[in-house]
Amino acid sequence: VSLEKLNSVEVGGVIYSIVVTDQWMVCGTKETLEMRSLRDPVGDYTLLSGGSTRADFSTVYCLDYTESGGYTRLFSGNSDCIKVWNLDRKIQCQTLDRHQGTIACVSVLKGKLYSGGYDHTVKVWRGSKIG
Repeated sequence: VSLEKLNSVEVGGVIYSIVVTDQWMVCGTKETLEMRSLRDPVGDYTLLSGGSTRADFSTVYCLDYTESGGYTRLFSGNSDCIKVWNLDRKIQCQTLDRHQGTIACVSVLKGKLYSGGYDHTVKVWRGSKIG
């Protein structure tokens, strides 16, 4: 396999996680989710915020997404919960807080969300818009 660098995009902090959809590149940093259009990743971008201030947001360690039924859902894991986002509307729509500590990984497959954490557990989640 031979790979070559095509582009480089600077974001507003250390990148802990990244996920790419058909339309967006979403980077998880220490205090934000930075959402950039794939059409122009160097141009304008959107900061997704789960609270009223940046202090309400913690480091985003993991990301995954699903597209189903006309919705694109993003799942972000941080130091104490999983946040569910509606990427089409750019808003947080749910918080999942059953882990005891940091969420290290999330993965979506066949209508279920799997999350693993520092609490040595894997949680399996099901919902109507998970895909």
